[in-house]
Amino acid sequence: MSENILTAQSNIPSASGGGHTIGWLTHDQLQGSLPDEMVQRFCEGAEDDDNWACYDYHDDYDMFFLCIPEELKDKESLPKLGAYISKNEVLVAYTHWADNNSDYIPELIKSVVAKKSSPHRAMLAIVDWITKNDSVLLGKIEDRISSLEENTLESTNSELKISNNEISAVRRQLHPMYQMYQQLLDTLEDLMADENEVYSETDIKYCNRIHNRVERLYKTVINLRDYLSQVREAYQAQIDIGLNNIMKIFTVISAIFLPLTFIAGWYGMNFNTMPEILWKYGYVFVIALTVAIVLGCLVIFKRKKWF
Repeated sequence: MSENILTAQSNIPSASGGGHTIGWLTHDQLQGSLPDEMVQRFCEGAEDDDNWACYDYHDDYDMFFLCIPEELKDKESLPKLGAYISKNEVLVAYTHWADNNSDYIPELIKSVVAKKSSPHRAMLAIVDWITKNDSVLLGKIEDRISSLEENTLESTNSELKISNNEISAVRRQLHPMYQMYQQLLDTLEDLMADENEVYSETDIKYCNRIHNRVERLYKTVINLRDYLSQVREAYQAQIDIGLNNIMKIFTVISAIFLPLTFIAGWYGMNFNTMPEILWKYGYVFVIALTVAIVLGCLVIFKRKKWF
């Protein structure tokens, strides 16, 4: 069945050595080009939103699927990749971003075929290409987090140049990358297990190199998530400091007016037995007492650096 699938495509070149063949087509070309059962498997694997990467074993062939998060769109890549893999044949089905070069996959496959490599090397080369420049993108995200941290630490609460939404936006960007790398690590480990023995020793070594890179990317994403959590904590600390300053001002004001309120209540009773009521300097005395209390509170609070 695999020979019919492959030879039905006019753009499938023959690789060197024992009739090895490899083919490529976009997902739009699946219908009418492959048996309905195989089309269904490709589509189900490509449209499973819960799986960013997976590797399925079957009796005489394997299937590999990889979905690239939207957050990685700003690097040259493709959103979905599926591959049918048997002993001597590989069929790659893919989609591409509308603004990217859709001819890159065929050119990459042709270059691998020209080097007289196995068809499996072409499929691995695509995975290699997809993850090759991710460290640059993660570096840009790290710079963005550093900028958020700098703006947070150098600003007062009233001058904060960032918001919680900006921090959340970076976190939303890292989350699907974390999931994809985690699943891709498991997928590459399944591939290297090679239960159907379709890969050569050289291919396994090549896959191991890709696995090591993805593992580094995965650890980098974890570190960036931790770094972002620290920035969020610093941001929250700045907010708390601002709220504490506001509460301190209200406390100082309340402390000043508390004795004044007591004096107003005391003399507001208007008892005739109070000597200050009939004293001709009583009104001036209360005013002087009030001013003295306010000034005294301000001096004490200033010495204690409460404001």
